[in-house]
Amino acid sequence: MNFGIIGFGRIARKFVQSIEAIQGVVSAIGSRSMTLDDPYLKKHPQIKIYRDYEQMLCDSDIEAVYIALPHKFHKKWILKALDHHVPVLCEKPLVLFAEEVEEVRQKMRETKTLCVEALKTKFNDGYDQLKKDLEKIAPVQKIYANFCSDSLDMPKTCFLFDPQQGGALNDIGSYILGFILGIETSEIVDVKSEQKMVDEINYYFKAEITFADGCLATAEGAIDRKKKRMAIIEGQNGTIEIPDYNRIMDYKIEQKDGVVIHRHFPFDGNDMTKEIEDFIKDVEEGNIESKKHSMDDTKAILTLSAYIASKKKRS
Repeated sequence: MNFGIIGFGRIARKFVQSIEAIQGVVSAIGSRSMTLDDPYLKKHPQIKIYRDYEQMLCDSDIEAVYIALPHKFHKKWILKALDHHVPVLCEKPLVLFAEEVEEVRQKMRETKTLCVEALKTKFNDGYDQLKKDLEKIAPVQKIYANFCSDSLDMPKTCFLFDPQQGGALNDIGSYILGFILGIETSEIVDVKSEQKMVDEINYYFKAEITFADGCLATAEGAIDRKKKRMAIIEGQNGTIEIPDYNRIMDYKIEQKDGVVIHRHFPFDGNDMTKEIEDFIKDVEEGNIESKKHSMDDTKAILTLSAYIASKKKRS
């Protein structure tokens, strides 16, 4: 499949490494800042460069597009790509507000064109096995997941420090909340949170989410502090510990009867490969929505994120 890429920052450079491991080709890049002496272009001189993103969408060679722009530009270029009947794989968050998901979904239906949020966690083999292994410790009683890193040395012009789109909830909240909502599917009955706000930007958040079946989930995210990234799922009959749960490679199950199980899931390519493979399969089958990560899933994450952000307790 011939991909066009809109935006060519750090995450897009990882995407092109993934493409090399599967039956995909990068045919064109839409970038307003990429220079012609870029090392990637020197290595791949056949790739077309577009300064006008819409011109790239009109390129008949492009069979799908990967959008890796700053968050606030996602919706505009998702809708334009769908108008051109070009299937879209878009970096998370798909859009910034839950109500915008319906706008995207309506366009998907009108154009009969696929759009998927690139929440890579849910497309990897480790995640599929984890969902099955929950039975070994069921019922689930507690979930903890964090994604805390220190990004304060990045330029203040970075999108992370833009009040319209920046902060921990917007940038990495999708990983944390998407993981929790993928594990626990009962209704949310209460949310408590604390936040560190600097210039109206969410630098840190910690939320306690209570579900109708009694499960308590704790979500913690930051752009101003480092912490070992992990998730822990506690059940009546044991515990599962998952390092780097946003790209599950390994995890350990400790059952209360003393049984310990280690799981390992090596990648072909990198942790984006599986989501690209699944996306290509959906395009080939004519699907307009992913079964592994639906528009409803995206909307649920954004709804919960907005609720956490609305809480007024601030540290």
